[in-house]
Amino acid sequence: MITPEKHLDLNLCVLRAGAELLSYLRRERVASVAKLRDRLARSMGPDADVNFLPSINFLFLVGRIEYHPQADRIEYIEAARTNLQNDGGVAS
Repeated sequence: MITPEKHLDLNLCVLRAGAELLSYLRRERVASVAKLRDRLARSMGPDADVNFLPSINFLFLVGRIEYHPQADRIEYIEAARTNLQNDGGVAS
């Protein structure tokens, strides 16, 4: 789903779905899984069901969301600072 192909529809791919979810979570900070699924279904239509879980997995792997199983909610995580930013631009 993430690997670009000649016939990949960019409006229906995992990266777009992830961007839609991040956009919503950036504003709300925390949302239920059901609310996120509904939000994605409104923006992507029936293809949202196919892309929802891979998008959530992708965002978790890159460290942008955290799942709270007790509340069944997903929390937006601010981007971590890199070592270059912490060291004032000097790489060690």
